[in-house]
Amino acid sequence: MPENLINGAARRDALRALDKAKIAKTWQQYYEDRGYELWGFSPSPAARILAQAILDSNPRRSERIEIVDWGCGYGRDSLYFLELGFDVIGIDASEKAVALARGAYKQRQASGIPLLGSASFHAGDLPSVFKCRTEQRVHAFFSNRVLHLLSEIDFCEATRDAMTCMEKGAYFCVSARSPADFNTSLMEWLPGKEQEMALQRSSKKWPRHNLCHQRPPFSSCGD
Repeated sequence: MPENLINGAARRDALRALDKAKIAKTWQQYYEDRGYELWGFSPSPAARILAQAILDSNPRRSERIEIVDWGCGYGRDSLYFLELGFDVIGIDASEKAVALARGAYKQRQASGIPLLGSASFHAGDLPSVFKCRTEQRVHAFFSNRVLHLLSEIDFCEATRDAMTCMEKGAYFCVSARSPADFNTSLMEWLPGKEQEMALQRSSKKWPRHNLCHQRPPFSSCGD
């Protein structure tokens, strides 16, 4: 392979790594500065949509439900899923966020508020967390306002990683920032627009709003 192509690929990889490092550093600082005050503990609209979809499809709660919360932050949506009886694997690039999530989980357990599910929180990425869980598959992959931060290449890579840990028929539920956000600093939707935005279901409209699908439509990315 020509040396200039090798060098070009190495530079692109280095820039991608730099972008990821900047994102991680930025959010690390947010969590260190503001902690639980960033969003409080009310669940996001996307988390409510996913939970309702799962509950509607499994009204008798006859099976164990496990969700990956990718970019879990300090665990506001993870705790909501736990209260509903779902098990959660929370993953975030920020070690501070994961420490806060573990702390919030312990506080909730000690408070006497029922948590019907169980959780584990990890600093890292999907491949590193599932390295020792090679046969494990989850019922849902959830990510609230994270994937829009990634480049197209990294977005497709993250999506492929998600597919490897999802069982057949699992839910893939993500949300992204939108021009319709009423408060871009908090990255929340315009009040009352959650369901309307959730109807934007085409994957081509991903950068705009919310997606909640079961696995088959998302068998590939970037083909």
